Amino acid sequence: MDNPTTVLLIVLFNKKPEDSTTLLSLLNCEINNIKIVIHNNGPELVVLSENILKSFKQKQIQYELVNFVSNKPLSVLYNEFIDSNPSCKVFVLLDDDSEITQSYAESIKNFNHDLEVPRIVSKKDGVIYYPISNGKIITHDASLNVIGTHSIGSGLIISRNMISQFKSNKITLFDENYALYGVDVSLFRRMWLLTKKGINFKVKTSSSILHSLSRTEAKETDFRRLERVIDFAITVRHYPTFRSYLSFCKRLLIQLSKMRFKDSITMITVFLRGKHPRCSKVK
Repeated sequence: MDNPTTVLLIVLFNKKPEDSTTLLSLLNCEINNIKIVIHNNGPELVVLSENILKSFKQKQIQYELVNFVSNKPLSVLYNEFIDSNPSCKVFVLLDDDSEITQSYAESIKNFNHDLEVPRIVSKKDGVIYYPISNGKIITHDASLNVIGTHSIGSGLIISRNMISQFKSNKITLFDENYALYGVDVSLFRRMWLLTKKGINFKVKTSSSILHSLSRTEAKETDFRRLERVIDFAITVRHYPTFRSYLSFCKRLLIQLSKMRFKDSITMITVFLRGKHPRCSKVK
């Protein structure tokens, strides 16, 4: 079997490989001669079942299982994944609970642009939520303007050419000040900056995947609320505008008025440090 030029990353968290909708749906698609890196981000060690190993062999899929149970920041994880596969030309980022469609599998096989941004269909309500371009949700196949476009990280297909453009400008694709929320948007923000320097990227949406979106949940958990506070503070620090500074002050006053002192302290501390607390622990 030839060395594959396409490599897929599936990030597991608190889930066994055989319980990953992403992995199971991917194996049901007509796709082979690829490499799959399964990165277990914790909290317990996992192994690959005999059925999964059998499927890999039948489909001529090379694989690598990485057990890193300390919940590595996604930004660091993504950048390391790209750097550790220097011979590959196509890079696919996936979480563990996306449902891979045949149209998405086809977009992997026929990928010939810089960035594929699949349409993200919520499993809960069947509505398309991403990508967003200039404030509008894109619901059909289209070429996208780089500036003003963003989406979530799961499902992104990235070309070697795009990676080379980032490297030549001495920046990583993903901002390692973020750990969870904000990681995906940091890629787009950095693309906006490079585009303004005159670098052109060919970005398309030509497929879709089904995904569990936290924004469609009825109630936001304390954990997610705090993570969004951290994301906001980092963004104001590193991608500032006059309006974002005003929003920061307004949001801080709102938190204090609701006596969310933990959120208020977190906002100030993260803004001053400029990075997610978990990123400070990574060398």
